[in-house]
Amino acid sequence: MKREFKKLSINGFRLKLSLSYYNGGWHPLEVLNGDVWGCAAAPTLEVKLKLEPNLLGWNYDLSLESDFDTQIRLRVELEDETDLFHLIPCIIHGDNNCAQIRPLEFPLLTSERSDDPDCSPFWEFRADRSSHPVSMLCCKGGAVGVSVDPYSEDAEGRLIRNGVFAELPNAFGVSLGYTNDPLTYINHMFGPEDKWDYGPSTYDRAKVMSTRGRIHIERGEGRLAAHQIIRSIYGDMRDLPQPHKSVREAAEGLLDGLLNVNWSDELQGYTNAVCKVPDAPDLKPWRSLVEIGWTGGGVLAYPLLTAQQTLGLPESIFDGGKGPIRIMDQIVDGYNPKSGLLYDVIRPCGGQLSESRVNGWWSGFHLVEDCHSAYTNGSAVFYLFKMIAFMQEHSLPVDAKWLQIGEQVLDTVIELQREDGAYGYTYSQHERKVLDWEGFAGCWFAAACALAYRQTQKSHYLASARKAVDYYAVFVKDLNCSGTPMDTYKAVDEEGNLAFVRAARLLHEITGEAEYLKLLQYGADYECLWRYGFKAKPEYPPLDTCGWNSCGGSVTSISNPHVHPMGLLVTSDLKYLAQQTGDSYYQQRADDGVNWLMATMELYPDTMGYGRYGVLSERTCPSDGLVIERYSDGTPCSTWFSYNGWAAANSLEALVECL
Repeated sequence: MKREFKKLSINGFRLKLSLSYYNGGWHPLEVLNGDVWGCAAAPTLEVKLKLEPNLLGWNYDLSLESDFDTQIRLRVELEDETDLFHLIPCIIHGDNNCAQIRPLEFPLLTSERSDDPDCSPFWEFRADRSSHPVSMLCCKGGAVGVSVDPYSEDAEGRLIRNGVFAELPNAFGVSLGYTNDPLTYINHMFGPEDKWDYGPSTYDRAKVMSTRGRIHIERGEGRLAAHQIIRSIYGDMRDLPQPHKSVREAAEGLLDGLLNVNWSDELQGYTNAVCKVPDAPDLKPWRSLVEIGWTGGGVLAYPLLTAQQTLGLPESIFDGGKGPIRIMDQIVDGYNPKSGLLYDVIRPCGGQLSESRVNGWWSGFHLVEDCHSAYTNGSAVFYLFKMIAFMQEHSLPVDAKWLQIGEQVLDTVIELQREDGAYGYTYSQHERKVLDWEGFAGCWFAAACALAYRQTQKSHYLASARKAVDYYAVFVKDLNCSGTPMDTYKAVDEEGNLAFVRAARLLHEITGEAEYLKLLQYGADYECLWRYGFKAKPEYPPLDTCGWNSCGGSVTSISNPHVHPMGLLVTSDLKYLAQQTGDSYYQQRADDGVNWLMATMELYPDTMGYGRYGVLSERTCPSDGLVIERYSDGTPCSTWFSYNGWAAANSLEALVECL
């Protein structure tokens, strides 16, 4: 039987809508009578699709009755449009940067490389793996999306998870029930010798169930129109987490945890720590945080300093070498005169690293080795200038060498900056040379240059930041930032845009130019693509029954499909945007992030089974992605039995700025 279409038209868009069902394979349905669809090959199957027009699209109700377990796909084709770009937030952003990605890393939406199992012209996922349960197709004329309630129930009250899918060249849609098709993506590879981490297709099917959603139409602005669809879904589904403790209590808890749990006297440094629940729940140091930025170094030093000052605590809390000044001194002392950049790790502690000063923990992924990284250097210099400014504002003495080295690093990257504004992704450690240009990580230098201009009033820092922000804005507006973390093989990610948001906000403060407020809004909207706008229902303990709320947590990348705290770094920037524009949407998004964090913190230790209040892992899993941790008995776990110092530090930075 041929696929039967129902044609829809609104606001200049022409759509073809169809339904299909699963029974050993996929089969099309035809319209039998009005809203009723069926198939002669399955006479006991009745599907109802009710469409109700609204101002910008249609509301729909979709229901199923059958005597066999099945699933229904609602498929939409967008006709006669150009510059097509599929978007399932956090999962599918175009082809997921296919041209730069080696085989078996993560799903790639492509008709090419057909021999690679992760390359397919069709992908379907559980709807709750996306930050907003929607599949969209962007085009030159705007965007069209189909959203779905991520959960249904069958006749016995069993939870059914629904799906979202993308199909080349111009089809997309949602499913009542779901199938991870063609595979279940779990996690990207760790190094070239490890097995690829996909599983067989999983699914939810039933005999009786129903759902509802919307077909969204947004004309104009090309891919940027997708943000209006996200705002609409968020308005329908937002569920603000409800923590019990105050922001101050949470900040005090995070600081106490860093000083008294995270710090290792033996290693003389802050660490990541791990345990095993329930057999060995005591956290033990796992890796010293010797990197200078991103996951260590300045990322810890700045919030330690600001928390101590803001909370009115004595400097004695840093006795025993715990102080932020010591951390920044070690970073500055690692200046490499050959490259004009900073060595990427503080001198190795406890023999955990090789003698290399550039190969941090990420070198285990065999992606970025034996070179300087823009991510670590850019992050470190950004926090160096933030610390200088904060210390001056609070009449604290600043070592003149800090400013000197900070300027030398920025002068190097400006000297090497490409004419179009790009900074490098990686740099030689032996000479002043960019090794790889492709990546968003260098955007941290733009934010650092803005701070350097504010500190020194030297015009070349402002000029460099302006040029860089113009360059990186193209990727933000294309919803396609990639090449930030060194462990994700240039996946489309959330992290790099955080630097863009900070840079755009700083440039608006410095210049007052409306252009930078608009760029800040683009960056904020990109962050919202990754920030959960609803309360998911995790499948595995401990998050499955404790009432944990995903709303406000941000997904890391299409490579690492879990929620982490890094998006909290732009809390003050989202609030600034709300104040400047009068748009409460951005204040709500900021509030979501803070409330998500504080409610998640309150799960320690009783729900998580380890740690104490103030301990924080980098991983919570709202769906079936990155569920790789196991309890001692082998049961899957929806978090990680870890204490990640950078995650606590990012969170502390955000909360202190809220006080």
